[in-house]
Amino acid sequence: MICISTDESLIKVGRQGLTKIEINHRQQLEKFLKKVNIKLSDYTFANNYMWFENADGYYKIINGNLCMFINNGALTMLLPPLGGEKQEETMHECFRIMNEFNGDYHSSKIDYVYDGYIDNIDFGIYEVERQNPDYIYLTKEITELKGNKYKTKRNENNYFIKNYKFNYEPYSCVHRDAAMELLYRWAAKRLETITTHSVDHFVELMDLERKAITRVLDQYKELDLKGAVVIIDGKIEGITFGEKINDNTASILIEKTNYEYFGISQFLFRQFCESAFGDCEFMNVGDDLGFENLRKVKMSYHPYAYGPKYTIRQKYAIN
Repeated sequence: MICISTDESLIKVGRQGLTKIEINHRQQLEKFLKKVNIKLSDYTFANNYMWFENADGYYKIINGNLCMFINNGALTMLLPPLGGEKQEETMHECFRIMNEFNGDYHSSKIDYVYDGYIDNIDFGIYEVERQNPDYIYLTKEITELKGNKYKTKRNENNYFIKNYKFNYEPYSCVHRDAAMELLYRWAAKRLETITTHSVDHFVELMDLERKAITRVLDQYKELDLKGAVVIIDGKIEGITFGEKINDNTASILIEKTNYEYFGISQFLFRQFCESAFGDCEFMNVGDDLGFENLRKVKMSYHPYAYGPKYTIRQKYAIN
């Protein structure tokens, strides 16, 4: 990763005319995101903004396109240019901005590119790399859990309901501290299962996720999210947040549970999908980050479809 001092970084950002993304930009930027009407979980303001606790996000309108960047040591793009005209020309300009900031073209890239956007690519100049796809379910199947293929999930959900005394409530600011306490307990229990060689990597990821979740807990109203908690014996043992990507597709951004309560994850997922997004036909739970255990969990709910995503890079420097 390229290391750039804070002062130097701000100077470079200012030189390129980029604006730092703040919470008050939500409605303005969401107009561009909704215009493309993509079912991918990455195409919402909240799903990007929550990670800006770890790295600064920026935007610039070029040829009527929303161009979103993130400075994570190197300047890259969070999404392809959206909503405007002259897509090829705009993409060239975005790479010019990134290349100038980064000092060369090797670190510059556009992530989370949706399938249809690939039609704009000049493959003589750019190369495309496939990313892990989103998992998309039929909401009705998740909430009803009918049939033999959902027998295990149905049994786990029913076991939780029958064997534990709990409250299921919409998230509110009064839950904030208890939700953070659950997050720390969850991380401690997960850490016990991590092998020695991967501890440092897990701790790094957990710190990034903790900061992102803290931002969601503190600004869920401003982000227009829906959330819920499961309370057992006066303690929050499960928490989740989600949002609508478009009129018929919802996305689950966060779910953390104390897995010592058998079936709590299955209950929370089903209940939240039904109560918060029962009017949506599809449910997107994001990608698996390349983790095998997460892939198995998401596959166990029998995806209806996958949302392909790509990364675009330059093959060589362009003047």
